[in-house]
Amino acid sequence: MAETLFVEEFFSSLKNAYEISAWLEDDTGEYVPLEGTTVENLPHTCFFPFEMGKDYGGIRCAAEHDETLQRAKPYILLGVKGIDHLLVHDIDLLQTSEEMLQLSGQMTFLLKFAQKALGINRIEAFCRLLLREIAPSINADFGLVHMESHGDKKIDILHNVKESELAELRAKGLDAISSQSATVISSLEDETSVLFCPIKDNNGPIGYLAFFKSANKRFFSSEDKRFFSSYEKKFVMIIEHIISPIVEGIRLYGSLQELYLNTVRTLAAAIDAKDQYTHGHSSRVAWFSKALGKQLGISDTELHDLDVAAYMHDLGKIGISESILSKPGKLTTEEFVEIKKHPLLTHKILEPIRLSPTIVDAAVQHHERLNGTGYPFGLKGDQISPLARIIAVADIFDALTSKRPYRDCMTVEKALGIICDDIDSVFDRRVVQALTNVIEDVEPNKDQQPDTPELHYADLNHLHRFLADVSRRIHQTPDPCPQAEETGTNVSNA
Repeated sequence: MAETLFVEEFFSSLKNAYEISAWLEDDTGEYVPLEGTTVENLPHTCFFPFEMGKDYGGIRCAAEHDETLQRAKPYILLGVKGIDHLLVHDIDLLQTSEEMLQLSGQMTFLLKFAQKALGINRIEAFCRLLLREIAPSINADFGLVHMESHGDKKIDILHNVKESELAELRAKGLDAISSQSATVISSLEDETSVLFCPIKDNNGPIGYLAFFKSANKRFFSSEDKRFFSSYEKKFVMIIEHIISPIVEGIRLYGSLQELYLNTVRTLAAAIDAKDQYTHGHSSRVAWFSKALGKQLGISDTELHDLDVAAYMHDLGKIGISESILSKPGKLTTEEFVEIKKHPLLTHKILEPIRLSPTIVDAAVQHHERLNGTGYPFGLKGDQISPLARIIAVADIFDALTSKRPYRDCMTVEKALGIICDDIDSVFDRRVVQALTNVIEDVEPNKDQQPDTPELHYADLNHLHRFLADVSRRIHQTPDPCPQAEETGTNVSNA
C-alpha cells in the first residue's frame, strides 16, 4: 500500500476513542509493520478481512473487553471499506505500471525484431530469426517452425532440438495441437508445455510456430516454471499479427524470384542455342558454380547471386556475330578482340535492370585473371569478385570438357591438369581445390541429380588416386605473386 496516512490515523482514532489496538496482518496472519502500530497481547481480538479477498489480509483489532470490539464494529467496518478503496486504487496503479512495462518491452522487442528482419527475403532465414529471437523472450527450451515454403515444398526449421526428435514430438501430441486455428497453450503426453501459434496467409493456415518448455529436467532448474503463462501467450499473439504479413510478402517475393530466374534461364538457353556446340553451357556453368559455392561454404544469399550470375555470364554473346561464335577453327586476332567484348555487352544489358552489384560483377568479371591478363578490365588479385573467380573455374572446366567444332571434349583428368597449371596466376587455388571435391561427388555410378553434367574420364579405376594427386599438387604448389604476364597455357579461347 502506497498511502498509509489514512490507515495510521484510523488506527490512532480507534485507540483514542475506543481504547482498541489495531494492526495489519497479511494473508498468512503475519504482522505487517506500520509506523505507530505494534502487536498487543490483549484478551479479546477480532479479525476484519479486506473485501478485496483473503489474499490481501486485513485488520486485527484487540481490546480488554469483547463489548468494546462489538461497539466499535460499525466504525471498524467503515475504516476497512476506506482501506479497500485505497487497495483497489493501488492495485490498479500496479497493474497499469506492469502493463506499461510489458508494453514497453514488447515495443522494444518488435522494433529490434523489425530491424533484424529488414532485408530478409528467404523463408528459412526469417524462420530462424523468429525462433532465435522469440524463444529466450518467453523462456522456451526449444522451438520449431513448420511451413509450406514455396509451391508444395514443406520445411521444418528447428531451434535447440534435434531433427531426430521431431517425429517423437509429433507422436506425443504435436500433430493434434497443430490443427488449432488460434494461438493456444497446450501440453504433450509427457507434460511438455506447448505454446502453439498458427501462421496464415490470405487463403488460410500455411504452417505453425511452436515453442516448448520441457518436462525433462536437463532443460531447467527446480525454480523454473514448466508451463507457459498467459502473458507469454499474449506476447506471441502480438507477434503473430506481424509474422503472417511478412511471411506472405517473402513467399510472394520467392514466386517473383522464381519467375525471374526462369526468365534468366530461358534467355541463357536462347543464347546457347545460337551455337550447337555451346548448347546447355550456361546451365552447366550454373550447376558447377553452385556446387563449387557449396563446397566453399558461401551463404545462401551469395549462392543465389552466384546462380543468377552464372546463368547470365555469357549474356553479351547475343551481340556477337554467329559466324565468330560458331567458327570451327582458331579465331583471328580481330575475331578474338570481338569475342572479348561480350562481358561489356553483358554489363550494358544488365545495367538497366538494377540488379545487385554482386550479381553484375560476378557475371561481367568471369574472364578476369588473377595475374591481370584477363578482360574486360584487366583486374588482378582481390580486385576480382569472389563469385567471378568461382564462375571462371566453372566456365573453363565446362568449356574444356565439352565438344567444340575444332576439338573433341577433353577428359576430366586432362582438363584438371590444364587448370592446375594456372593456379594462382589465372585461377583461385581454393576454387580449384573445391572443383576436385565436386568432381569426386559426380563420379559415375554415384547417386546423382538428373541435371548433373555428363563428364568423361580417362581411367575410372585410377580416378581417386588421380584426384588425390591433384589435391596434393594444389596444396604443395607455392603461392607466387601474380604477375601481369602471359602464362604458358592459354585458356582464354578454350
